[in-house]
Amino acid sequence: MASTTQHSNFKELTLTDLRAMLKVWWKAMLGKWLIIVLVGLTGGAIGLGASFIIKPKYTAHLSFALIEKGGGGGGLASLASSFGLGGLFGGGGSAFSGDNLLQILQSRYAVESTLLSPIDFNGQKMTMMDAYAQFMEMDKGWRKSKDPQLASMSFPIGQPRETFSRAQDSVLYEVYYQFVSSRLLKVTRRDKKISIVTVDFKSKNEQFSKVFVEELMNRTYEFYKNTRTSQSRVNIDVMQQTADSIRNLYETAMSRSAGISQVNVNKAFSMAAVPRMKYENDAQMYGAVYGEVLKNLETLKLDLARETPLVQIIDTPRYPLKKDKLGKIKGIALGGFIAGILIVFILTLNFYLSGKFTNSYPLQE
Repeated sequence: MASTTQHSNFKELTLTDLRAMLKVWWKAMLGKWLIIVLVGLTGGAIGLGASFIIKPKYTAHLSFALIEKGGGGGGLASLASSFGLGGLFGGGGSAFSGDNLLQILQSRYAVESTLLSPIDFNGQKMTMMDAYAQFMEMDKGWRKSKDPQLASMSFPIGQPRETFSRAQDSVLYEVYYQFVSSRLLKVTRRDKKISIVTVDFKSKNEQFSKVFVEELMNRTYEFYKNTRTSQSRVNIDVMQQTADSIRNLYETAMSRSAGISQVNVNKAFSMAAVPRMKYENDAQMYGAVYGEVLKNLETLKLDLARETPLVQIIDTPRYPLKKDKLGKIKGIALGGFIAGILIVFILTLNFYLSGKFTNSYPLQE
């Protein structure tokens, strides 16, 4: 009941009322025009200063088409059945599709392994992580730290990953998380029906942006290719060992047969020719098997080539890279606009809280 009474004390706002209220507010703001102009000019000056201070960002762009190939298996199945190993050999990597490549490009493994790769930066050979820490001035903060691990923080070339300290792992993860969460690294597919992928990376150093994208692509493709063809390469290694073993047996049988032939040249010793004939038969058998193994081994290698995915680079980053910079005019306009909006909001809030607005146009009856 009380709420109904309280509600009835307020006027129902109409379009005419809103226009009247707007006029009251407009007159109040006109009375403060000098303050608004001064604050706007101050914001513009701050924006101009920011255009000199804020460093530009360089975007490296790379696009590629992933060409997936159908796995072989004809030669593999034939060879497996010949040796009774049909259950051992199967098409490898079929569950590893092209969509996985997009995820790998943005994975912690790919980004961190790229950051630990070497780069020639400012005339020195160092890891990309050390180069990034240098131009982002992260190393200056490390040197001031009381933590001895941070104070001596660096990422030497070739340091085994298992020897990294907790602080090193933490810094690497923070950089990786910043790249992904801030969209500094963007991996997109233009169209689901088209296997064209774009990779964009943005940083404050032009050389770093270019090299990072190229190295990230190289490392990701090698990992993807090796994973896709891992089973086939294992199969080839096994068959290569089998071929080498049969070849050794063939050569041994040949050498023993030749040795017996040279010793037992007298026909009177015809009984001694029996071992020679046995070795000759063995040599013929091993030779035939070895020939078949070699043919199947070549078939396996062709299957491996068919299974290997190809990446066709379409666009590669080239100097000069796209440069995103806060220009002077843009800085002045942006700074003045933000400052103007902010001061108008503060003046409006102050005008309302002071009661001048309700006194000029009462909301209650």
